[in-house]
Amino acid sequence: MNPHSKSESVRKKVREGYGQIAKIGGSCCGPTPTCCGSAPAASEELAKHIGYSAEELAALPDGANMGLSCGNPNALAALQPDEVVLDLGSGGGFDVFIAGRKVGPTGRAIGVDMTPEMLAKARKNIVAYRERSGLDNVEFRLGEIEHLPVADASVDAIISNCVINLSPDKPQVWREMARVLKPGGRIAVSDLALLQPLPPAIVEMVEALVGCVAGAVLVSDTERMARDAGLTNVVLTRKSGYVDGMADWKDPIYQKIIAHLPPGAKPSDYITSLEVTASKPAFVAADSTNLFTPAVKELVAIGAAIVANCEPCLKYHYHEAQRRGVSKTDMASAVKMAVAVKESPHQAILRLADKLTGASLSNPAAASDPCCGDKVGMDKPSDACCGTQGATGCCG
Repeated sequence: MNPHSKSESVRKKVREGYGQIAKIGGSCCGPTPTCCGSAPAASEELAKHIGYSAEELAALPDGANMGLSCGNPNALAALQPDEVVLDLGSGGGFDVFIAGRKVGPTGRAIGVDMTPEMLAKARKNIVAYRERSGLDNVEFRLGEIEHLPVADASVDAIISNCVINLSPDKPQVWREMARVLKPGGRIAVSDLALLQPLPPAIVEMVEALVGCVAGAVLVSDTERMARDAGLTNVVLTRKSGYVDGMADWKDPIYQKIIAHLPPGAKPSDYITSLEVTASKPAFVAADSTNLFTPAVKELVAIGAAIVANCEPCLKYHYHEAQRRGVSKTDMASAVKMAVAVKESPHQAILRLADKLTGASLSNPAAASDPCCGDKVGMDKPSDACCGTQGATGCCG
């Protein structure tokens, strides 16, 4: 089977498996807590086990929590008001609805899922979310996480909960995350990963694939893919207690896995829940002549507009920055920095510029004659500076 056909085969299995979970509203594997879905009471038990609070769970629309989690990426992401957050593989909307409350009315929470049945379930849950929260700041988009229906540099944070391991092209998923993140944006992923390769019989089990196991890769491979995508500050934290807990609960998938393990081995010898955090560099050197991304250039232009007292400039670059996905928080930081520069004593800032660049800007004669600048080695200023005053005017 060629790689493309194999990838499509994996997507079909996952889409069918999770479509079935969405339709039946419970587990594809049994009544116990499981990564492939579970009954409402078991789903709540699992969510509490991995760190979701009772208040977060109580505020969710009915049916949003289907027990599909293996971690708490919302907590990892430390979301703030006014941010745009993207959830990869959003299912029934579990993490999106929690994230929506964190980013508030001026923020946005976007979920992407490739399973139409899951998307329909999530969109139906929006009505209850609006009624309970008073917020209208969530949306769900149909799409594959390898080809996100999201604009370049448009989100502040990306979260994902036990989904990336299901992808047949994980390096592409990491590249897509890097693409849609704003400069300085961050990633918080909870997933399953391998400590050592699984026995071949387990890899071939469809149930294990849908249950977030057979598609998992080594921890070291996860780190490599994140760094190869251009992400930095990559931190991986293993949470082996999750897998041990699943085995203790006699989950059907894990019982099948145990049956195919070497004698005396247990699932947590091979599988771990993994927290991954990373960020996109704020400055991206595309080449030697273009050291800043378009978004960063707009921030610089906003600062220059403040220093120059240019209202049209500020309005223009504010709208351009918005179009590039720059947050108001980042724009406010640029303004504050510009104000600090603007309020610095004239000669002090020029002396510092001389020191840093080797220029000759802090000439006392030039400072006393701001209209004409440095008289030494400069041509006589034009009428644009002196107007009709000629030799007796400002440049006299």
